[in-house]
Amino acid sequence: MKRKTVLGPATLFFLIWLLLLTAIPALLILAVSFLSRSPQGELLYEATLSNYARCFHWLYIRVLFKTLGLAGSATLTCLLVGFPVAYFLARSAGWLRQLGLILLFIPFWTNFILRVYGIVSLVGNHGLLNQLLLKSGLISEPLQILYTPIGVYLGLLYNYLPFVVVPIFSALEKFDNALREAAYDLGASRIQTFLRVVLPNIKEGVLIGSLFVFIPMLGEYVIPDLLGGAKQIYLGNLMVSQFFTAQDWPFGAAIAGLLSLFLILTILLQNKWQKTGVQHA
Repeated sequence: MKRKTVLGPATLFFLIWLLLLTAIPALLILAVSFLSRSPQGELLYEATLSNYARCFHWLYIRVLFKTLGLAGSATLTCLLVGFPVAYFLARSAGWLRQLGLILLFIPFWTNFILRVYGIVSLVGNHGLLNQLLLKSGLISEPLQILYTPIGVYLGLLYNYLPFVVVPIFSALEKFDNALREAAYDLGASRIQTFLRVVLPNIKEGVLIGSLFVFIPMLGEYVIPDLLGGAKQIYLGNLMVSQFFTAQDWPFGAAIAGLLSLFLILTILLQNKWQKTGVQHA
């Protein structure tokens, strides 16, 4: 006999919240992306695909590739930096682990905008880094880091690094150390043990951590705007400028729609890859 599914108040509230604040706005954005504009800038309720066709203009393709390159390199760096941190936390115990987790999340106790301006005070022309280098005599003039791709890159790395560490830490915490010891007993080196034993067992945590940072980086607006300046245009800046500066809502909605489609396909591929790995296991 099949059990009837009964939605509790909390579940019902979550579904209503998801519908009102996620599904309906997404459908509205999708609907606006098919509208057109008059020469005076007014919305014309006539269905068209011209906004999507415009997205494939080489100018916007270059912005997409630039954004993908920045997000990809920042994600890779987060993995390279975050994995040793997650490994250290997973191998630690007691107060040392608690202290490491507290230090990892201390920046999130402050406002996001304040954290970004903290990067400005650190790498600006009159920031702490340049002042130390100037006083030490290593440089004769300030390094131009702010308002460059390097500044945006550092801002992404600083703000998104914990989102990589946590899933990898969780996967390493569940890892059976007996497998590592068995690999050593069979003559495997440290590199072989990591590649053939550790990494295959924690790949889900690595992949989830990568998606946690790569997906929001593609649509990030605040960090490129504050640390990149007007010269650095990325996908998030482009979308926001179409909505609030150019007042071209249909084109901005089309960019958002294509970005959402790309992210959904990425998640579907990740789920398919995960299921394939489970079947082969």
